[in-house]
Amino acid sequence: MHAAVLRYFVAVARAGSIRKASDELHVASSAVSRQIQKLEDELGTPLFERLPNGLRLTQAGEVTLRHAKATLHDFDLLTSELGALKGKKTGLVTLAALDSLFVRFLPEQIMAFHRQHPAVNFRVHSGVQSRIAMMVAEGEIDFGITFNLPHPEDTEFVADVPMPLMAMVARDHPLARLDSVSLSECAQYNLLLQVDTEPLRSLIEVELSSLERTGRTLVTSNNLLLLRPMVEAGLGVAFYTPLGMVDQMAAGTIVGVPLKGSRLDGLRLGLVVPRRRQLTQAAQALADQLGAALTELGRTWAGADGR
Repeated sequence: MHAAVLRYFVAVARAGSIRKASDELHVASSAVSRQIQKLEDELGTPLFERLPNGLRLTQAGEVTLRHAKATLHDFDLLTSELGALKGKKTGLVTLAALDSLFVRFLPEQIMAFHRQHPAVNFRVHSGVQSRIAMMVAEGEIDFGITFNLPHPEDTEFVADVPMPLMAMVARDHPLARLDSVSLSECAQYNLLLQVDTEPLRSLIEVELSSLERTGRTLVTSNNLLLLRPMVEAGLGVAFYTPLGMVDQMAAGTIVGVPLKGSRLDGLRLGLVVPRRRQLTQAAQALADQLGAALTELGRTWAGADGR
């Protein structure tokens, strides 16, 4: 079976919709539909149940999906090795990371990698911790960058460095004068919380719920770009790693105050990689580069007070 057909099939299985898969693949829906029908005809069995709200894999589809992922992975390894014979790294590297890493860390790292390996392409997703780890486990991405929270058994957490969440406030906020702050103190002010950040948000809410005053959640959003100017304007307290506010902290418009007495002050940031699936040479090279960059980042923050 041709690699392109299998990629169409995997995309449809992941999206649960021909239309969504076609958007992801940048291919006409009719072309994707024809390829899925062709694959079903060739295998002699339906691979999807056609439901009113989308597509769902049949039992045969589940078996085919496992085969398709394994076949595509082996094909990617092959193309990687063929590229290495020519003295260059090639292929597509897929990864996912937390929102804050998109501010500066990932753009700088990918641009540096591109300068060294111009034949490599990238597909980069932003996501929450639990989703990133699951994407690695299911083979949807090569690896992810996230926190040291529970992850599937067939993944492992490597190249990790201390990266606690901090209370982010405006420079003239009352909390900005403190060397450290508790969640109880943060809860005396408006809170600016992220949605879709399980289990981090649950940790915050569980700890806040045990306090006499849980604070007013003024705004919730899944977008750092919305909450950051609100922090700068002094509207409330947000919880991020320094990576999400690096430019504002350097400029002094936002102050990161270390949390005390919370599980959030012990978080570590690192790579989630597959335990048994081999990475392509390009993916491994990028993972090695990012791991080294995280280690250097950890040394930088260890030598500063994060303020």
